[in-house]
Amino acid sequence: MAICRDRLMNTTTTVCSRVFGLLALACSVGAAYGDEPSAVHLFDRDTLVGWDYGPHPAKGWRMTDGVLQGDKNSTPLVSGWTWGDVTLQFRWKVENNGRWILRLMGAADSDFAIPISLSENRKNRARVVANPDPAGEIVVASSVDGWHEATLQRSGNEAELTVSTRLAGGASHSSNIRFAVNGRFGLQLSIAEGAGSIADLTALEPPGEPLYNGKDLSGWWTPGNLASWMPEEDSIICVNQNGNYLRTQREYANFTLSLDYKMAAGGNSGIGIRTAKSGWPSGDGMELQMLDEPASTPLTRHSTMAIYGNVEPVARADRSQEWNRVVIKTEGYLVSAWVNGVLVQHANTAELPELRRRNLKGWIGLQDHGARTEFRDLRVLEGPSEGGLKAWQAPRPQSGSQLVLDRLMNSERLAIDEHVGWGAVETKVTSAAEQTLAELSGPGAVVTVSRTNPSGQLALYFEGEPKPRLVCPTDKLAEQVPLVGQDTQPLLTFIPYRKSLKITIKNAQPGDYRLDYVRFADDVPLEEFSAAGKPPVARGLLPALSYRNEQLGWGTHREADPLPRAGSEGQKIDEQSQATLVDLAGPGVVQWTKLIAAPTLLADDDLWLEVTVDDESRPAIAAPARYFFPGLAEGNYPNYVVLNREGFTNMLAMPYRSRLTIVVANRGRRPVSPVGLVVSYQPLADVDDPRLAHRLRGTFQTATDSADREWAKQTGAGRFVGLVTQYGKMAAGVDSLLIDGKPQDGWHSPDWRTILGIDPQATNERRSLTGRQGGLQWRFFLLAPPEFHELFELRATEGPRLGNRLAIFYLKSP
Repeated sequence: MAICRDRLMNTTTTVCSRVFGLLALACSVGAAYGDEPSAVHLFDRDTLVGWDYGPHPAKGWRMTDGVLQGDKNSTPLVSGWTWGDVTLQFRWKVENNGRWILRLMGAADSDFAIPISLSENRKNRARVVANPDPAGEIVVASSVDGWHEATLQRSGNEAELTVSTRLAGGASHSSNIRFAVNGRFGLQLSIAEGAGSIADLTALEPPGEPLYNGKDLSGWWTPGNLASWMPEEDSIICVNQNGNYLRTQREYANFTLSLDYKMAAGGNSGIGIRTAKSGWPSGDGMELQMLDEPASTPLTRHSTMAIYGNVEPVARADRSQEWNRVVIKTEGYLVSAWVNGVLVQHANTAELPELRRRNLKGWIGLQDHGARTEFRDLRVLEGPSEGGLKAWQAPRPQSGSQLVLDRLMNSERLAIDEHVGWGAVETKVTSAAEQTLAELSGPGAVVTVSRTNPSGQLALYFEGEPKPRLVCPTDKLAEQVPLVGQDTQPLLTFIPYRKSLKITIKNAQPGDYRLDYVRFADDVPLEEFSAAGKPPVARGLLPALSYRNEQLGWGTHREADPLPRAGSEGQKIDEQSQATLVDLAGPGVVQWTKLIAAPTLLADDDLWLEVTVDDESRPAIAAPARYFFPGLAEGNYPNYVVLNREGFTNMLAMPYRSRLTIVVANRGRRPVSPVGLVVSYQPLADVDDPRLAHRLRGTFQTATDSADREWAKQTGAGRFVGLVTQYGKMAAGVDSLLIDGKPQDGWHSPDWRTILGIDPQATNERRSLTGRQGGLQWRFFLLAPPEFHELFELRATEGPRLGNRLAIFYLKSP
């Protein structure tokens, strides 16, 4: 980009701006059907959502009622959007000899920027400042109320910035700068001197090409009932007759989509984007939700313009049973939405555990989901393939909640050296007197709470404070702290503390408590816990975790993700024979593994899976197949590890540097058929990728191999992430855990109750990370996995025999 100096123009008389292409455009599409504005507001009312600030949090800015305020010490802000042809309008003012710097930042790989200075003086003038960089400058006289109006119009390679000022006595003046702009641009806002404010920042893009021809459904298709979609002169009407999604035949990646919709009272619909032909938006692409609900309803992952199931909107602006104007803008991993001109959604999906796995290109669709809905003025303005500004693509430090909770949805994080510590504490409550359950030093977070009795009252003291921030009945704790998934016993949560956390209980009946926690380095950002405020986790995490938990419970996951597949289906494996069904060259990470076999083949230990990594002489994992898929004998259940949909699927990631093979072995006395195995894998470009620091490994032991009274033993360095074992009426419990020869607190559970969080007499209890069903019991330690450097030993109680078991680790690669 560059400023074309010979096009500079200065006007200091009564406003009479040069009218060129985009001004006419603004007049022609300033409202949709005369009802709603097509321009969209780029500021949220009270937050900086939509404006990036690099690897560190923004400093020095205040957003109040849609007015951005800052001073010379405020860090620069960068827009989450770029534009080609556009009209940008805003009001600005300065104080204390203030000066705004408005930079037009080049998108994609461009390193160019066009800085423009805005300030006040006694004279109006516009000029080019040649040093230090080519820049434009507009200096205007003080206005009556301190505010100046600005319009930036860009058409093709031409751009013009006009600033208008109302002076005393009713006069007005304007100053203009014209310059050349090559390529798309975004905005950077900063204050060079003094202080300043910006308000009413809006953007108006060209409307794009029509998606509906006004007469029939040419260019659209649906796997559902096409008769549910009625084309009319200016609308497509969904009459709610099992119409599925009405989908465009063309696929779109980066675009601005605009439309009007009107929905019946209490209706439900959605706009699908970037979805593979055979996929479903909420699981494989994205769905921008449309839901007619009372305006007073709290915003959730199901509200209008939520990225369905994953990210709640930031505001509500829809009107029930009336026409609403929607604009959806996508750029790479950035997804934004406006309703009636109000910014209601903005998310960088690269930072979200579920959405970063989704497709970045696919069909656009309208959903039939239980309500008559009318759509009109559907238009799409396609953008280039690049993914927006560099500031939004750069990696940034992740908060504690992102580091830990992401493990539930992307277990490859457990293979990365992220220097997150772990710990557990067990306490026996013996009377109703007040008792301390835990005193923890920070920075850290409690992630699991298990109890054998729900009575009593808890008090949580943070950071050494004399008064508790939270006091609540024990059985109401899940309502007062972040709820991860759906389980309340054991409770998966995230309760962060910077310096310390003390938890006490009183008025309780006798019982046992176990708390698992994590420890962070001092420089890891941590959200602050408040009993009556915003959840202390990164935006989008809790909805996504709840969504994933539900989806696996229903038997669905990323079936149509953009990753490649490998494997073989329909094999016959003779007795005492085996077949290699997966053979991958590295480096890479297997994201999920699906065994396609009859459920009866998981009823015994005849069918085995053997995983070999990097051509090692022995398999990294070799165990009966049923130990890979615990709890599925009676169907799906909400959890984070396994599901059954056209095959048994395990979601634990398997990194490999040079090669990974999976063998299916039949150790039984009769042939089995058909047997298949399919994996979804992510090829990596670098053998030094941090995701390759560890390998998934498992040790399988039989009941007869238990003379040393150890549930699991492993040498080397790594993390213990799971144990699947047989159980019976006289099953042994856990006596102790030794890490590198040292006993650890919180690991004595003679009947497994506090470790599993379930009744030891239960035969069928299945939870998000623990369970007991069909002769197996299990727990996956994904949130706070015990870490060891030399030796891991999980010892059993004396007496009863141990059952067959599979212990699962991520071990440091050689």
